[in-house]
Amino acid sequence: MALSSPGSRRREARRNILLGSLGAALEYYDFVVYLYVATLIGAAFFPPETSDTLRLMQTFSIYSVGFLIRPIAGILIARAADRVGRKRLFVLTVVVMSVATLAIGLLPTYAQVGWPAPVLLMLMRIAQGCAVGGELPAAAVFVTEHADRDAVARAGAFQQSMAYAGFLLGATMAFLSGLVATHLVPGVPSLAWRLPFIVGGLLGVVSIYLRRKLDETPAFQQQVEEERKAGASPVREVLREHRGPVLFGALLVSVISIVNIALFTFWPTYLQTSLHIPAPAALGASLIAIAGAMASMPFWGWVADRWGWRRELLCGTGLTAAATVVLFLVLPTLPAGSNVVLWIQLPAVLGAGAIVSAVPGLVSSIFPTEVRQTGYSVSYNVVVAVLGGLMSLILVWLIAAFGLTAPMYVILFACVLTLGAALVVPRIPLYLGRGSGPSDTPARGGADSAGAVVGS
Repeated sequence: MALSSPGSRRREARRNILLGSLGAALEYYDFVVYLYVATLIGAAFFPPETSDTLRLMQTFSIYSVGFLIRPIAGILIARAADRVGRKRLFVLTVVVMSVATLAIGLLPTYAQVGWPAPVLLMLMRIAQGCAVGGELPAAAVFVTEHADRDAVARAGAFQQSMAYAGFLLGATMAFLSGLVATHLVPGVPSLAWRLPFIVGGLLGVVSIYLRRKLDETPAFQQQVEEERKAGASPVREVLREHRGPVLFGALLVSVISIVNIALFTFWPTYLQTSLHIPAPAALGASLIAIAGAMASMPFWGWVADRWGWRRELLCGTGLTAAATVVLFLVLPTLPAGSNVVLWIQLPAVLGAGAIVSAVPGLVSSIFPTEVRQTGYSVSYNVVVAVLGGLMSLILVWLIAAFGLTAPMYVILFACVLTLGAALVVPRIPLYLGRGSGPSDTPARGGADSAGAVVGS
């Protein structure tokens, strides 16, 4: 068989990175769209006499169930992927996610069937949690393993920006569904929350098509050729042999869990329930914030390419912290109806883009191929199950107990954690990216210079 040319291999890598990232975007949309219609779901699935605060906490409790199941499902899927390949598990996760998402859009409400309604909603969230627990680590590993050695950080940043496209699509669909239910089909108000889930389920067909066109990663193929396999228990091997990278990865994932909830997915709920901003304006502000973060991620990937992970994290942390203080000091003082609410969050999310975009490339790089997806999954899913699942509830409680600026201190705490990660990162061995050794031989002290230019 003729060897493919470097140009051909580069085009194939770009295609796999693009398709793998787009599929992850659709999966992310299915999982997070729940938050953008959380207040409507609460009204549909819980008794009308329930207080607004209790109903919101019940709604977020069901949302949290999807996170709690993620570690078990994600680690089992990752273990299989480290043994049989990255590609094979992709179709399974997207089928489970699509079916569960479509089912949520078709569920009966509390007014129709009573308490079975929230129980059915919880079961569908469990199925979604199983799917996304395997999906997000798999997408990050798949994309970074397809990148060139000098193309890991920016490839990971691109994958993360596409995942945020799922956020953007979710917020957009919530906004459009509200318009449909209000103006086009006013006789069916439930379309405001049903339509986003129905569309998400149908988009699953697109995801399945994308997954069928993917190639197995070169890193896994090399592992098979060299007959390097994970041990009988990849999880045990990761925890025994790679404890430092697991803790470092967990630190980074803790930061993005806090940032994602506080600045993105919880934001429209915060604006509506705490600042009494109308839903269209709250969702519009979220659209601008998510688009801004997405746009910043390729730039931050370039910064990591040129100046290293440490400098990228330090720059992003400084901008996020300063902009967050301004955001929460000014936002409560704005007059009703001010258009400034649409834009004032933008500087903070531009800085947060640096922190979030570093995770796929950096966490993938700190584990060898034979346990990479398991290592990523352990670092990622356990933390997300705890923080991601509970953070919305924590924020609701903090705001009720300490006032409107409570989220500011949560985000500043995340900045402190990022500062710690930036100081530690030069000491972490790398197995991918610039600064790593050949054939999964790690290099110490190279993490600060790891770079990524997709297809460079």
